[in-house]
Amino acid sequence: MQFKNLIVLVLVVFFALFFMGLAPADEHQEEFQKVLPLSSQGTFSLKNINGEVRVSTWKEATVEIKALKKTNKAAENLQKVKIEVSAAADSVSVDTVYPKHGNTGVSVDYDIKVPEGVNLGELSSVNGSLKITGPFGRVSAETTNGQVHLENASGDLDLETTNGDVKAINVVGPIDAHTTNGSITLELTKLEAEVSAETTNGGITLRLSTTQEINGTLDAETVNGSISFDFPVTLQSLEKSRHHLRGQIGQGGPLISLETVNGSIRLTR
Repeated sequence: MQFKNLIVLVLVVFFALFFMGLAPADEHQEEFQKVLPLSSQGTFSLKNINGEVRVSTWKEATVEIKALKKTNKAAENLQKVKIEVSAAADSVSVDTVYPKHGNTGVSVDYDIKVPEGVNLGELSSVNGSLKITGPFGRVSAETTNGQVHLENASGDLDLETTNGDVKAINVVGPIDAHTTNGSITLELTKLEAEVSAETTNGGITLRLSTTQEINGTLDAETVNGSISFDFPVTLQSLEKSRHHLRGQIGQGGPLISLETVNGSIRLTR
């Protein structure tokens, strides 16, 4: 009997230690906040490494920078990651600086508010998604592991990731969208300038949400997938093969270049 009780006690201790090991470590946090003047014609830039970045607009002539540092390692690691903010006459930039050596286990999530119409000069992360809600002027956004999501922008739009989807909703202007492992969804309110979308593993959807006549030059290509329209379209000067379609839409106009390897291409209104 004593032997059985000993076995039970050992098992209880073992499982208690086992589940303690599975329990997440305490998360340490540190908040950062700063407000600086910036006009609607100004430029905002931000570089991050680990963490999500959210940027939205408001009617104030200032930029509000909120950040949350987080780590499951030692609390003092939070101090090793610096948030450096610099301001010039008509620009504000934020840089997330990690120590050159050692793994701090720190991620930084940003929540930014900028004036309506501001240009996003360089918005980047490595491990984290970018969510951008305008209206904005020019936008340049890039990450490696994460989604890029943009709403309400006009001007030169450059969106890029490696592992994640790219979405641009309610946009106007030249747009260049690129990913490797993910789909691309573009919704344009007007077709006024060149559109380029390229992925390797994923589909491409281009929605032209306008009641006006569509005029452009289409060049769509896929290796393993189909090319389709859900609205009537007449292509002039058509070059067509099984996986490649090139032709003039309406009276012709800006180039629409859509390319994928493993995925279908769909144009819709």
